Amino acid sequence: MTRQEAKGSLRTSPVAANSANFANPASPVNPVRSGAIALLLAALLATAFAVAPGGARTARADLAGFTITDFHTELFVEEDAGLLVEETIQVNFNEPRRGIYRTIPVRYTDPRGYRYGVQFRLLDVVDEDGRSHTTDVSREGSDVRIRIGDADRTITGPVTYVIRYHVDGAIQHLETHDELYWNAVGDSWATTIEQASATVHLPGSLSENDVEAAAFAGVFGSTEGDVSIQVPEPSTVIYASPRALAPFEAMTVVAGWPHGNVTFPSPAMIWLRRLLSNWVLVLPFVALAWMTSRYRSHGRDPEGAGSITVQYEAPEGIGPGEIGTLVDESVDMRDITATLVDLAVKGLLRIEIEEKKGLFRTSEETAFVRIAPPDDPQLAALLPHELAVFNGIFAHGQRVDTSDLNHAFYRELPGIKSAMFTHLVSAGFFAESPESVKLKYGGLVALLALGVFALGAVTAFLTGGIFPNALVVPGVAAALTGLFAAPFVPAMPRRTAEGVRMREWAKGFEEFVGRVESDRLERVEAVTAFETLLPYAMALGVAETWAKKFEGIYAEGRQPGWYVGPHHGGMFSTRSFERSLSSSMGAVATSMAAAPRSSSSSGMGGGGFSGGGFGGGGGGSW
Repeated sequence: MTRQEAKGSLRTSPVAANSANFANPASPVNPVRSGAIALLLAALLATAFAVAPGGARTARADLAGFTITDFHTELFVEEDAGLLVEETIQVNFNEPRRGIYRTIPVRYTDPRGYRYGVQFRLLDVVDEDGRSHTTDVSREGSDVRIRIGDADRTITGPVTYVIRYHVDGAIQHLETHDELYWNAVGDSWATTIEQASATVHLPGSLSENDVEAAAFAGVFGSTEGDVSIQVPEPSTVIYASPRALAPFEAMTVVAGWPHGNVTFPSPAMIWLRRLLSNWVLVLPFVALAWMTSRYRSHGRDPEGAGSITVQYEAPEGIGPGEIGTLVDESVDMRDITATLVDLAVKGLLRIEIEEKKGLFRTSEETAFVRIAPPDDPQLAALLPHELAVFNGIFAHGQRVDTSDLNHAFYRELPGIKSAMFTHLVSAGFFAESPESVKLKYGGLVALLALGVFALGAVTAFLTGGIFPNALVVPGVAAALTGLFAAPFVPAMPRRTAEGVRMREWAKGFEEFVGRVESDRLERVEAVTAFETLLPYAMALGVAETWAKKFEGIYAEGRQPGWYVGPHHGGMFSTRSFERSLSSSMGAVATSMAAAPRSSSSSGMGGGGFSGGGFGGGGGGSW
């Protein structure tokens, strides 16, 4: 951990490990030293800071320019958990300067990456007689910077600055007590402070043994506790360093008292403040609201008829593969194999399934035999994606086994999918290609998540965030943005009114599959309905039910003319036929999609130390 990381990290209560003292009236008021870990941390931090070039330059600039003869801080803890701070700084300028500047930390980063801070309000800056000094207040990263002095006038000799400001959020409401943990003198002063002292004024009715106090002095991380502490009355604690503070040494004061003397903000207000400090976590909800609005205006389908009509005739102008794509807005292998079976039903090809008996099991081999000659007018009437399926199957011969499609047909899939989407758009079923819409919004979600992370990281950097901890919250916000927005991506393709009507046909057909009784149909009519609508049933995933409803419609010795397969005596079974056909089409789909590998793309009572509290900071001359 670097010095800056430790300085910006969440403070550990110096009184937490010694909270039992509140129950013991005889417990004395004394500082408690931290352990070896804190000592090692302090040594490492001090070493790191000692070699920092920026600190050395500041020291050379200010050591000869001015000294602080007295630095006294009055801290008034208010009943509403506010803190009034009055710093009286007596400065002796050894050479002409315009004044001093004061930097006060107001934002911090805890080890989990959460940002938190205090609300700072400057009241005034005056001299010992109450005359106002010229001031300029600005933000520098995690600090408030107060520049005091007139740019057109230089001064030498002794000058007194009384800086009064108000802070909310610096009083800690701990499990066993309330606590003020404050850097009365910060560790960023590049000059000697000859005298350092502080007084804490506590509210409420406190008895003599209600107050616990501790103090630490030295470089950041020091657990040196030789600061005198006096409690002249229960509500007042006085701290004083017995020695001068060298450049970059701090004095931290701690006071703890029982619950009930200070009223803290409500939990809702506390969480609101935390949320405002980590406002980047709000952005996922903004992205969610925006995507919801975007879906309602650009992704939601038009209203349909509202009632489902049972459908038992094939729709005009749209094939089974397109119906399947229209329903789930995706071209999958089931849509392609349904298209293949539809081409067979139309008489363009024949599907042959041959049983092969092995030593332990019987397997089936599927083959496709081309029926239609090149000049068949039916071929000219096929839609582009249907023709692409047909030509892709018979690219290497008039008879093609399933194994012949391995590592070959996959090249046809992008063109088939693109042609399918293009036709659905040109035919007026989709407003825009679902594939391009999903790609567009998928990229947009990725950009939103990346933008949230970048904005959070840049903001943390500009406001003095402690890295890498400061990247945790932006990372969480980016992940939540993706989590909230990603589910909208598959829902963004928009059907037209005609597309909604055709989807209702699909629902009506599924209703028909559940109701149809083949014995109420004439045999010829039943055979025609079964074969014509079988590809649609396959595309919609209801082929098994469809075949079951038409069991026994074929006369003895008859079967579909476009199919040659196992037939085990008796009447042709549509259920066995469907199982065999679906199984073979599943194997075909696997072979169609198979690609060769080479085509793949690849505090007190433990934990307290100097500089570990709120406030502090430092300053210099200008």
